[in-house]
Amino acid sequence: MSFLIAVTELINYILYSVLSGYVALQFVSGDRKPTSKVSKKYILLTLLGIYVCSLGPVAQVISYFSESVGFTLATYSVLTDFQVGRAWIITGFLSVFFWITILLKGSKYIQAILLLLMVLTVGYGSHIASLSFLGGLFAHSTHFLAVTLWTGILIHVAWFSNDMQKWSRFLRWFTPFAIFCLIIIFGSGISLMIYAVEPKYYISSWILPYGQMLLLKHISIIPLLLFAFINGALLKKIQMASIYNPRPWVKAEGIFILIAYYFTSIMGTLSPPHEVDFTVKSEGASEWVEWLLGKEILTSLGIGLRGNSNSMILLVMALLFLVMIYASVKQVKPLAAVFLGISFIFTMYFGLMFSLTV
Repeated sequence: MSFLIAVTELINYILYSVLSGYVALQFVSGDRKPTSKVSKKYILLTLLGIYVCSLGPVAQVISYFSESVGFTLATYSVLTDFQVGRAWIITGFLSVFFWITILLKGSKYIQAILLLLMVLTVGYGSHIASLSFLGGLFAHSTHFLAVTLWTGILIHVAWFSNDMQKWSRFLRWFTPFAIFCLIIIFGSGISLMIYAVEPKYYISSWILPYGQMLLLKHISIIPLLLFAFINGALLKKIQMASIYNPRPWVKAEGIFILIAYYFTSIMGTLSPPHEVDFTVKSEGASEWVEWLLGKEILTSLGIGLRGNSNSMILLVMALLFLVMIYASVKQVKPLAAVFLGISFIFTMYFGLMFSLTV
């Protein structure tokens, strides 16, 4: 069940990104963006997919309560009393209105308003909003909107267009826009993390499944930022070459967006450890971490980082992988750079895990 929910969450992130990119690019003049080939049919299917995939978290909550009160009562209660259930119903109505707007060739401003309302609905149904309504709603919605706008535009220019003559004019506005989105993402992301895991418990949370996914997500963001820098700055300097084609490098960036989405989707199926030590004592530590460290973990007290020869070698290797990506822009294909980025994630992760002291 958890795996299926994670898959639906992952697909939902991608679909929201496609929809956000579609709406955002309507506000950009044709001479400042590559021509996108996404038809209205695919956008309509995207809206349908969002409605279906948004059911995942609702189904998870219904499954949890159905064992004690029965499926029918659990379904009614979740859809009427829980924010996640009401959010799914609102998403359905908004998706229908959006569908009609596209069919009738409605204004791009109406589409933008509907998109914003759908994003707010995602924030409303989030776990963070259930803890602190206004703060959680604002932080999650802002974070989600910035992520989907940035990644959605990239998806459209990398996968749904082949007009590279306008790439220079596209980068002139997209690079500062992406930087602005990243600032918003980091700011709101820190706020979300504080709601889920207090900063002083960040390292100790690594012994829990949620903390593991949070760590992997943060590590995967590092090569993503490097690829964003390559696409926004380095390749801009060499695009005068006649053989220059930025699309493969943008697709490579998209792979790391997908990886970050994957870890985020798994986090959505796990309970945030607001009290790490209490969670360890009540639910137990991650079996994977216990196997990796070779000891049973009964408490989070005393957990910290202490470098050793194995961990330092792995961390140095991880940094070398980043350097190799940066240095290989003109020499290797993007696929090789993707392999180096994935190697960085693995080596950095194991380097940090082997530095843990329990």
